[in-house]
Amino acid sequence: MKSRITFLTVAFFLFVLTVSAQDCPMYFPDNIGSTREMKFFDQRDRLTSITRHEILDKTIGDNKINLKVRATSYDEDDKEIHTGELELICEDGIFKFDLTGYLDPATLASYEEMGVEISAENLEYPSNLNTGDELPDGELKMVVKSGSATIITITLNIFNRKVEGREDITTDAGTFTSYKLSYDISTKAGFITSNSNVIEWISEGVGLVRSETYNRRGRLAGYSVLTGYTN
Repeated sequence: MKSRITFLTVAFFLFVLTVSAQDCPMYFPDNIGSTREMKFFDQRDRLTSITRHEILDKTIGDNKINLKVRATSYDEDDKEIHTGELELICEDGIFKFDLTGYLDPATLASYEEMGVEISAENLEYPSNLNTGDELPDGELKMVVKSGSATIITITLNIFNRKVEGREDITTDAGTFTSYKLSYDISTKAGFITSNSNVIEWISEGVGLVRSETYNRRGRLAGYSVLTGYTN
């Protein structure tokens, strides 16, 4: 009887962990082998780059889901320019996106032969998003070094994040019911600072569907679109 009670207790505990973890909102495909493709365009609709994601691993435990994702970037001619890994986490009902995914692949590729130190806060997407909700800020810092000397420091701040509503967005990958979010980005590279505003549409189980970046004058500077998706 004792062994049966112990078995049932462990089984119940594992069941609770699994159900609790599944309650996390996954704003990304979460099956091993799932893929995504995003294409990036300038303000004149010219293709500038492509990023493809693949889910390499998924672990569930302690009220937490971890995804290991390979991110490979290509130029406009579909030539690979950079590949790396991201870690996506859903914990206690909050989806956390690795901010290193916001770094320009061409910038990363140009510093590959140097020492690069990156520190970042995860960008959070809570469950039960509602129109008017304000979301936590995010920050990333990249220090490029040659030996012990610092060559350049790049910082990225994302702030004023707000849920604008829900909309259906259609792309070549399909039609997705998405949350419309807005936020500001401040990027500083050495002594040069640039500011922009971003509107993005993100869908549960899919991830980013569309993103539009505007300069400080409110003019479209570029956009990205989900063009491929499997889960």
